[in-house]
Amino acid sequence: MIDLLILYFANLVLDYPLQGTFLAEWKQKNNYILFVHCAIWAFGLSICLLPLGLFAWWKVIMLLVGHYVIDYWKCRRLYKRWPLTDKTLTSIEYDGSAKKITEEKQPLISDINSLYIDQSLHVVQILLCLI
Repeated sequence: MIDLLILYFANLVLDYPLQGTFLAEWKQKNNYILFVHCAIWAFGLSICLLPLGLFAWWKVIMLLVGHYVIDYWKCRRLYKRWPLTDKTLTSIEYDGSAKKITEEKQPLISDINSLYIDQSLHVVQILLCLI
């Protein structure tokens, strides 16, 4: 259990404070910068695996590729392209004697929900490292 907490804390530190504003902004626009961010995260977690006796090269590759796919999905906002909708918002506008009804579909996954999904998938990666 302590191994999970150590790796989760390392995940949070490597994914947010250590990436800096440059990586945070540019990983959304540039695939190379996104890869650099993922490499820093994956190798940082791999260094944490060493003293825990959990290091293996397949885990490094799984962390790197998995983090890239997950962050690509989040950074490119691919979740907004899904045809899933949560609800339909209906608004009625009165313009004199006429009324206009508009319907707008809301995406099932919002920006904040994508962050939760992103971190949940990273936890799954961490759990796989405990094997």
